[in-house]
Amino acid sequence: MVVYAKKVQSSHPTFQNRETIIATPGRVTRIPVSNNITLCDGCNRNIEEGYLVYLGKRELQADRPYDYYCESCLNSYFKGYKLV
Repeated sequence: MVVYAKKVQSSHPTFQNRETIIATPGRVTRIPVSNNITLCDGCNRNIEEGYLVYLGKRELQADRPYDYYCESCLNSYFKGYKLV
């Protein structure tokens, strides 16, 4: 499986107007996420520049990223990725 990575800034549209949804039986709570918070999925640091990771060509074409990683974690977890 080929993994693709796209370098983006924290100002990328992907990170704008997000929310966390907590659903329980009979209740849904929506919590807004600040646009300037973009956490690396590997080390959990707030990063300003990182990589959206796509786990296949179909996901890349549909712009459905798996997650967001800093350069160090990207190199640790996804050896042999293709930069797009």
